[in-house]
Amino acid sequence: MDLLLATAKPWAYWIAPIILVLSVLGVAAVILQYVFKVVAAKYPKT
Repeated sequence: MDLLLATAKPWAYWIAPIILVLSVLGVAAVILQYVFKVVAAKYPKT
C-alpha cells in the first residue's frame, strides 16, 4: 500500500475531494429528481 501511495500522482490529492463532492451532489440530484417526478406524480395535490 505504501508503494501505491508513493507512486500516486500529486494531483490526485487535490482532485479527490472535488470528485467526491461532485459525486455526492450527483446522487442527491438523482434522488431529488426521482422524488419530484415519480412520487409527486403518484400523489397529486387535490
